[in-house]
Amino acid sequence: MRIVLIGGQRVPGIGGIESYVLNLGRELTEQKHNVTIICSDRTAYTTTIDGIDIVHLVCPKSNIVAIPLLFLKSLSYIISHRKDIDVVNFQSIFFAFISGWIAQLCNCKVCYTIHSLAEDNPKHNGLLKAAIRVASFVSIYCCGRRIITVSNSKAAEIKRRYGRTCTVIPCGVNRPLDNPKSDILDRFGITSGAYYLTIGRMDPIKNLDTLIQAFIDKGSSEYQLVLAGDYTNNHGMQLRNMAQENENIIFVGPVMGDDKEHLLAHSFANCLVSSSEGMPLSLLEAMSYSKPCIVSDIPAIREVLKDDWGQWCTARDVNSLIEQMARVEARYNEVIEKCPNMSAYVLNNHTWDRIAERYTSYILSL
Repeated sequence: MRIVLIGGQRVPGIGGIESYVLNLGRELTEQKHNVTIICSDRTAYTTTIDGIDIVHLVCPKSNIVAIPLLFLKSLSYIISHRKDIDVVNFQSIFFAFISGWIAQLCNCKVCYTIHSLAEDNPKHNGLLKAAIRVASFVSIYCCGRRIITVSNSKAAEIKRRYGRTCTVIPCGVNRPLDNPKSDILDRFGITSGAYYLTIGRMDPIKNLDTLIQAFIDKGSSEYQLVLAGDYTNNHGMQLRNMAQENENIIFVGPVMGDDKEHLLAHSFANCLVSSSEGMPLSLLEAMSYSKPCIVSDIPAIREVLKDDWGQWCTARDVNSLIEQMARVEARYNEVIEKCPNMSAYVLNNHTWDRIAERYTSYILSL
């Protein structure tokens, strides 16, 4: 089959959607499918990675209109290649039905993937959240029943809010590397085995300000806090300003490939303290490397992390987070005893080959 995945900013990238489409595309290519990814960027060009054609279209970055604009712009590609395309998968429902209807007129099978619900993001004010929720309701209603989401908890939330049943196909991870080669620790002065790590986009919903404040208030000189992600947006710069007087807080920027694997392999513990997640991809990666996980107590995380595996804190609660960081430091040997169970769970349920099998079974049923 020829499958077109539409969504993400500048693939390859470190964001959840960018990682999802690229890794799913790689595995589908391994299964002999023909995959194209269409993403937004600052310039228009086409490239090929691991046999996947990646079409970059000019769209605004981090703008509420960027997603529907990308979907509309993708129509020129869909229409011009309509005789060759079997499936079009939009990586959002946000006004995707307009482009989806036209793709169906071109005899393409169409489905939509919900990774997260935009109205849950604290960066939006009350009026904008209300407008997004109305737009989401219209979009979900018009997209019909061909909606995928990435976790059972997110499917339950969509059912509760919008009355729509979704098909759950979770995110996957690559199998951990035995000895990833990278000099990223030397480049940034990071001490192996003595740093808390968080990987992901710099966004208010991730509560990285709470993580930074907890690390500062805990006041240890033995450990470092490493934040991997693009810090050039407004929120990222605010976080850097907040941390600038603490030399043990290190921003390394976006990481991919061996740099990311090396950070995961040599970390002391992983932190994911978000208020909301779809499927917590960075957590699954940390679990695959058998790393202690300090996490916020939210449904998406509880879906993959058992009670006695995680070090649980309350989202946006600095004192709760300090308690869990102190617990891991004081009882590290006890904590890591259960980490191999986490790795086994991920490798048995969340590798990309398994996810791609579920995905192809679904699209064959459309």
